[in-house]
Amino acid sequence: MAGFFPAIFLSPGGAMEQKRIWAVRAGSSSEVDSLFILKNQLAVNFSEVDGDASALPASRGAFKEAFGRSGRASKPSAIPIQAGQLFRFVHEMRIGDYVIYPRKIDRTLRWGEVIGPYVYDTEGSSEYAHRRAVRWISRLSRDAFSQGALYELGSVLTLFEVKSFADEYLQKFDGGSDRPSSFVPSGEDETEQGVVKDITETTNDFISKRIKTDFKGFQLEHLVADLFRAMGYRANTTRAVRDEGIDVIAHRDELGIEPPILKIQVKSIEANVGADLVKAFYAMIHERDVGIYITTGGYTAAAIDFARTKGNLKLLNGVELVDLIQKYYDSFDLKHRQMIRLRRVLVPDVALDDA
Repeated sequence: MAGFFPAIFLSPGGAMEQKRIWAVRAGSSSEVDSLFILKNQLAVNFSEVDGDASALPASRGAFKEAFGRSGRASKPSAIPIQAGQLFRFVHEMRIGDYVIYPRKIDRTLRWGEVIGPYVYDTEGSSEYAHRRAVRWISRLSRDAFSQGALYELGSVLTLFEVKSFADEYLQKFDGGSDRPSSFVPSGEDETEQGVVKDITETTNDFISKRIKTDFKGFQLEHLVADLFRAMGYRANTTRAVRDEGIDVIAHRDELGIEPPILKIQVKSIEANVGADLVKAFYAMIHERDVGIYITTGGYTAAAIDFARTKGNLKLLNGVELVDLIQKYYDSFDLKHRQMIRLRRVLVPDVALDDA
């Protein structure tokens, strides 16, 4: 923002450093809101480290090892993320840094300043024993902020640094005191379009990762068959009948004899599928049938050019597959919805500019 300068302070050595802004949550259901507001303590629950975390060597590796030794991590892949958050809370958060607490109870954002070092304190909550003292300076309604700034606070992490909209938070809260919030009319909020696009891309990324990690080979064939059933076809995998090269067959009629019959090949690969593979697949497609080649990756230019010359051949890449899964998600069977967990939410209805 023009004319605005971020806050700075002098480090112990006299060097000028920029204050960082941290967002901290009081538990998934505001379990320790009282510690935050009444006791003026930031408290985080990383019970994997049962004791004073400042006694650990000051390295991310040491924190990861401590989390791994505890055996309490929900899954191994979560250890670096959880250990990294506690490491930042202990060693990177500094006295003088700013803190944002998104308070669910009253839809406000609390703005504070870290005033104490890390301590291990079990009073009031043994689970949330990793703490720091905070001085609350101000509070504002969430309505005072742009949609983009609020979206940045939507991270699922307990502790993270606010960067993208740091200037907006500094400007809004600058001056302290509990003052009335200023509502930002939705028609004037230029960040809304970006938020909707980010939500869409985040959902697509989630689906894409699930496909690539949890659906390999036969699993992906079953997912594709379920997708076509969700689209209104009668679809089945062909592995049981060993139909070489054809993974899924789909049709509209009950008996599967009325054309067109959809013959589908499914490939779970990162690389682009070349023209030779597409041509070999198309050689198995009869004139009255339709061939559909589906890959989690993409296609070479030669493969795309070949498909354009064939009226009964369709290529679907990984992006298009994800789009279809999201579109027809509600009609998938329970098994696949449990493997790709999504929830319908309302988002701002703004026109997205694809240019």
